[in-house]
Amino acid sequence: MRRAGRLYLLAGFVLATVAVVLGIIALQRQREPVMPTQTTTPTTQVVVAARDVRAGSVLTSEDVTVVETDPASVAPGTARQPDQVVGLVVAGDLVAGQRILLANLVLPSVSNTVQPGKRAVAIPVDRINALGGLLQPNDSIDLIYAGRLDLVRILPTEPLELADSAQGFSPPPESVKLPEPGSGSSQSRRYPYPGEPGSRVVISDTGEGQPITKIIVQNLRILQVIAGTSVVVRSPGQARSELTSTEPTRTPMPTANEATLPPVDLLIVEVDPEQAELISFLLDQNVRYQVILRARGDAQPVQTDGVTYDRLVERYGLPVPGTVVVSGGPR
Repeated sequence: MRRAGRLYLLAGFVLATVAVVLGIIALQRQREPVMPTQTTTPTTQVVVAARDVRAGSVLTSEDVTVVETDPASVAPGTARQPDQVVGLVVAGDLVAGQRILLANLVLPSVSNTVQPGKRAVAIPVDRINALGGLLQPNDSIDLIYAGRLDLVRILPTEPLELADSAQGFSPPPESVKLPEPGSGSSQSRRYPYPGEPGSRVVISDTGEGQPITKIIVQNLRILQVIAGTSVVVRSPGQARSELTSTEPTRTPMPTANEATLPPVDLLIVEVDPEQAELISFLLDQNVRYQVILRARGDAQPVQTDGVTYDRLVERYGLPVPGTVVVSGGPR
């Protein structure tokens, strides 16, 4: 009996000790601060201006950046990716950090791509001059003049020399005078042949003149390529866009067996004012010209002498027919 009582006392002591330990643990847990449950707030990307941008500017990749924001604060039509806005024109001023709305962007016109001090002119081309339709915007080209020049000598009395007059291109008859016949030796009265130093000649482009070719305009940047009523776009996903449309028409790329080149009608090129006058003169005279394509990034001007039949013979060894010997002689 005494031994059984000791066992009961020992069991009760163990149970009491366990209860005390559990109580202490419970009290410590109650004293520890309860950490709040962390919840993840969803975000979305929007495109904002990386710096101040003036109205009418074409957006570049340096003008925009992407930030994360609360989806609930994003207005409809807000740009989400930079490729949605790069290359478009902002209709109003942007400040750094301002969200960009697609409704405030428009397609760039030619005037947006012309550099200050430059001009844009249209050059009509055929399939050969357009390199079979392979010319693209931002390509650089040169123009080769091709014509037939004729030197017409002006004689002392044919035609008459006219005195300088401030009354325009039709001076009155009393201002017409013959040149002085000269004095001294006959050499002083001799007129040089056409083309000689001091000769007075008229240069004209006629069908009977001597053929000549020469690079006369260099490093013209192509702004747009016009094929019919469509603008040829460089981007692979934009084969053409209708001129009357405000949105570019995206067409799937054709396969290798289906690839076709568009017929090109006009090249819109960037020129300086002097080049604009020269091209206008050439077009008004209906002269022939050849478009040649420059390598990407090559803006180095070149100096050439042009080509005539004489230079083909002298420099390039063009064969010339030999003389013909006829048998017999005067009798």
